Amino acid sequence: MNDISAYILAGGKSTRMGSNKGLLPLNGSFFAELIVKALKAASIENITIVSGTEAYDALNCNRIQDIYPNKGPVGGIFTALSHSKTKQNILLSVDIPLISEEVIQWLIKNRAVDKKITQVKVLEKTNPLIAIYDQELVSVFEKHLLKDQLKLQMVVDEIPHQTIEAPEVWCPLLQNINTKEDYQNLIR
Repeated sequence: MNDISAYILAGGKSTRMGSNKGLLPLNGSFFAELIVKALKAASIENITIVSGTEAYDALNCNRIQDIYPNKGPVGGIFTALSHSKTKQNILLSVDIPLISEEVIQWLIKNRAVDKKITQVKVLEKTNPLIAIYDQELVSVFEKHLLKDQLKLQMVVDEIPHQTIEAPEVWCPLLQNINTKEDYQNLIR
């Protein structure tokens, strides 16, 4: 699918995990690698990792660094949208290693073309880092960065968006693995 790009946000400090989340091993691969595999299985060919970590180069994807370092997801999304050449862009955090081809295809199929963002709700939690963003939003994100307004959900709430609820059967595939305890529960 050449009309949509995918960006994996992997530039965080992983302070709660204590090590780079995207490089954590799982089932013979590592988190970022599993996400790349799911995207490729969903026919997404243009995949970029937003990170300063050179170890991601082993995935043979594009890798770019944050334009504004240390600005969290708002900075990562701005960097992705600044880099993108496509209108629609899948943005995924690196801490959802179980995401599947089916979930990605469902997200693409169910996006509302009249909305600038389509984000997923997992159980009762909205996740703007399992989402599709319109490239036109680059200036909105830059405006927030320049004012140091870094709360992603506040930015999303200002923009015409839709929230689609993940079927309950997929909720385990969309869990965020943020802490050592989350990781231990995952690998048991």
